[in-house]
Amino acid sequence: MARVLLTLILVNMVSLLMAKGKNGIIMTIDNEEIPTEEFLYLYQKNNNQQEIQQSLDEYLQLFEIYRLKVAEAKLQGKDTVSSFKKEVRQYKRELLEPYITDTVFINSLVDIAYNREKEEVESSHIMLIKTNDALKDKKNLELLDSIRQEIINGADFIELAKTYSQDKFSSQKGGYLGYTPAGTFPYAFETAVYETPEGEISPIITSHVGYHIVKPGHRKLIEEFNLPQKSYEDVKKDLLRKIASPFDPRFFEIRANTVKNLHKKYPELNIDTISSEAAYSLLINKEEDSQYASNSEYRNLVDEFYNGSLLYEISVDNIWDKAANDTEGLEKYYNENKEKYIWDKPHAKGILIRTLNDSVAGVIKEQLKTLPKDSIIPYISENFKKKAIAENFNLPEGSNEIIDELVFEGKERPDSGDKLTHYMVADVRIVEYPEGLQDVKGAVINDYQDILEQEWIANLRQKHSISVNEKELSKVRKKSL
Repeated sequence: MARVLLTLILVNMVSLLMAKGKNGIIMTIDNEEIPTEEFLYLYQKNNNQQEIQQSLDEYLQLFEIYRLKVAEAKLQGKDTVSSFKKEVRQYKRELLEPYITDTVFINSLVDIAYNREKEEVESSHIMLIKTNDALKDKKNLELLDSIRQEIINGADFIELAKTYSQDKFSSQKGGYLGYTPAGTFPYAFETAVYETPEGEISPIITSHVGYHIVKPGHRKLIEEFNLPQKSYEDVKKDLLRKIASPFDPRFFEIRANTVKNLHKKYPELNIDTISSEAAYSLLINKEEDSQYASNSEYRNLVDEFYNGSLLYEISVDNIWDKAANDTEGLEKYYNENKEKYIWDKPHAKGILIRTLNDSVAGVIKEQLKTLPKDSIIPYISENFKKKAIAENFNLPEGSNEIIDELVFEGKERPDSGDKLTHYMVADVRIVEYPEGLQDVKGAVINDYQDILEQEWIANLRQKHSISVNEKELSKVRKKSL
């Protein structure tokens, strides 16, 4: 309860500071001004994630280091890499989605889908196949239009379907498709089935397979087919999944609606002479800029992702990969600090072999009599595939039930449900102390990373100019009291 109260106080305090200090500059690094708002946003987020709350001054030290690393990433041009730009662009679009989503329009699509789920409609169609030949497709459309006019003028739909329809599954039945539930056909076709009055002929519809005219028949409630009605929430969930794909026509309906809404907001942008895709991009970019300038929540999330991604990229190069790949440095550091890596108790070292059954285990046991130690794992991997697995282990007593049972005479372990239920060990030794870097490499890498980071930070402080705005910091301190 005390932690919740402290968090609420912190959130209210920081929100007040951010509102009053939007244009303040907390520090400058290499002539780049760092907003007070960014510092306070991250300070609040950091403290919300910590059991022990940090003071502003304590967090300021961490923030300086964070921003120095970001400055180095920018200096190295990591923000200009195409993959980085693409990642940031994608994040900004995803982050913008709630601000541009027309929930009324989306819910209208859900309502349509939900109402269609209540009944099945009898239908027939005449289809001409779509080809990759533009001239042939044009002739097919002209033919289908003439067929449609004949039917409207009184010609028999069934006979024309038998004569012309290229849907081999329905043509001999006069184009009859029967009763079908919503979601069976492509959306444009389904819309024609549900929205064309019974007995009338739809306009020509295009699907991914061809061109159609549709003639709906009777309607029946799904209860008449002993089918359950989907809940509104299930229909909505299914629709939201579908409309995320450009293969669903509603994807473009939503885009068109977004363009319409944003153009009302930015009428100065001329979109009349450009493609719908270009218009969408132009308006979305404008909205992103607007949200970034006016919406602190959006701005802070964008900056956090942008700078956090740069921090990750530069840290991989200068700490994580560097430590993991610096074999000579790791060996040297380990040899100079062996006393730090003494085990509390002996470790069992060897190879654990898991097999599918006794017969596989028996074959492997025979081979172990003559196999060199360093050939055991490759041999099992190559010859037994999914029937056996072998892996090295280096564990103290009490850390693994299997090793405890097989090596330390521990109690029998419960059945784990693993298909590889038969276990044995090879080349087992009990060792009191690490026999080399490999035995404690994980711990050594972690400590070596700390050394590299401290050296790197010292180098960054010399390389980059940084100045804290003490006047602004003083204002923030006073408001936090």
